[in-house]
Amino acid sequence: MLGHRSTRSSCAAVRFKSSSRPPNDAHQYDMKAPELDAGFANVYQVDPNQINVTEILTTGFRLNNGQAIYGPLFIVNNTPFVLKIPPPMPSKAGIIHPLQKLDPQALRVLNVVKPKPELLVVGGGANISQLSAEAKNYLTSIGLQVELANTKNASSTFNTLAQEGRNVALLAIPSGVCI
Repeated sequence: MLGHRSTRSSCAAVRFKSSSRPPNDAHQYDMKAPELDAGFANVYQVDPNQINVTEILTTGFRLNNGQAIYGPLFIVNNTPFVLKIPPPMPSKAGIIHPLQKLDPQALRVLNVVKPKPELLVVGGGANISQLSAEAKNYLTSIGLQVELANTKNASSTFNTLAQEGRNVALLAIPSGVCI
């Protein structure tokens, strides 16, 4: 019963007293939102200046600023770059993925930029691919965490983390690279 303590529950129900509400509307009350304090942030509000991947093309990417990047994409501190790395190359053992030939020199910007990203999300094209041993060693030496995924998942992870305000970088091979 409303307003009385029940033996079945340890919680007491509360009756709202208001002369402005109709008698059959006692369970509804005014949900006007209070003004947000300066200490709160809207987690659904996206910074319009934040660079995000909006479309993954077979040969490149489309960004939320309308820019199309063809070839491998490298986003560091909200700045997109085309990464100059060799395309897939045939060898006696099969085709070598571009990330397996990645020269650490191509990643030197990660040690120079301020603030340094806390995480590098790597998209390996249609599949997950390992980085070259030299690139892995370099990233470990500068204290950068690395997450490997296919390009679709890497781009999604990058977008989410960047929108949350995390300092994250993206290195992604176009999805048309399928090895």
